[in-house]
Amino acid sequence: MSEQLIRLINSVMDKVKADSEEWISNLSLKYEAELMSVIEDEIRKHSNELEEVDRQTMLNREYKLYDASMSVKAEYLALIDELTRDVISKVKERINNERDSEAYSKLITTLLNQAVEVTQSRELVVTCSPRDKQLISSLAAKMGISVEFKNGDEGMLGLIASTKDGSVTYEATIDDVLNRMIDSIRSIIKDVANEVVKQ
Repeated sequence: MSEQLIRLINSVMDKVKADSEEWISNLSLKYEAELMSVIEDEIRKHSNELEEVDRQTMLNREYKLYDASMSVKAEYLALIDELTRDVISKVKERINNERDSEAYSKLITTLLNQAVEVTQSRELVVTCSPRDKQLISSLAAKMGISVEFKNGDEGMLGLIASTKDGSVTYEATIDDVLNRMIDSIRSIIKDVANEVVKQ
């Protein structure tokens, strides 16, 4: 009798144990489901905020990239401008150093020929550096050009030629020539800079 009772108690205990384990397992699943539901609700509730944060993050990243890109571009253009000024300065310095050379004489001859073409006159009023008066006078005489002089700055390179009545003026100082070439000079410098960057 006692053995049957023990078996019955064990059977009841096993059933209670199995039921309780099932109940605990179900409860755990239920709470997991509820927890996930709560998490999903919270995410849905704050999804607009999350989207806004994500959008702001993207915008901020894009702005920083754009800002950095513009900053680099500005530095690049500033460097190109600086190099252009340096090149122009070096060219002027070199021409000034060669003022008494055959090359400078040929340059002035070319500028006088261009002045005649532009003004359509062989009687010119020429503004130049006092240092170039003798050279221009000598070259003009050989070329059959009548010249009346006006004094320019001592450091002036090249010349400014105009008709006697002042109706037509041809500005042929080295500054004017280089200023007309500045876009070409800048373009050459950019090409060289791009080649250097590729290496």
